[in-house]
Amino acid sequence: MKYPVHRKVLASPANIVTLSRIVILLVLALAIQINNFWVRVICFLLIPVIFYMDSLDGFLARRLHCASKLGSVLDVAGDRIVENVLWVLLAYLHVIPVWIPVIVLVRGFITDGFRSVALANGYTTFSMMKSRLGWWLVASPLSRSGYAILKAVLFTTGIGIWSFKFGDIVWLTVTFNVLLYLTLALCLVRGFFAVKECVKYF
Repeated sequence: MKYPVHRKVLASPANIVTLSRIVILLVLALAIQINNFWVRVICFLLIPVIFYMDSLDGFLARRLHCASKLGSVLDVAGDRIVENVLWVLLAYLHVIPVWIPVIVLVRGFITDGFRSVALANGYTTFSMMKSRLGWWLVASPLSRSGYAILKAVLFTTGIGIWSFKFGDIVWLTVTFNVLLYLTLALCLVRGFFAVKECVKYF
């Protein structure tokens, strides 16, 4: 039986990993409040796994030559879902103030709106970055990897503080707050340069 091309693309190993990380995230978000030590341990350990899967899908797409436009869209959507759900989850658990995910969400909507204009002109999310500073902050492998690792550490630490009642450990909460505001600052700076690069396409 021959399957339509779009079904084959959707079922590629890279896309399966992308969709799986979204499912795992949603299960985590529902399970985190179950008052069971081992459930919370599993949720805590799943955070770095979810972020590792983000790099794994890209690796599989390149290695197995199964990159596609659908895969690119799913990857970006997966990144947005993971990041936004985790920001909202930390606020819901009262680990961070609610204004932080509000700012992150607004920044994401604005950035994606401006990027859509550049995408309509044939550019990709990263090829639209033409200035050296903008490319280094937004599109360079070092920046992208460093930002992803920073978010993975931040969210893992935040979930750990809530799950295991570590809020009274001063050095841990101080470290978490440094990571929190550093991540927020990078989020806004990267968003600013992404929007700045897109203005010329209007």
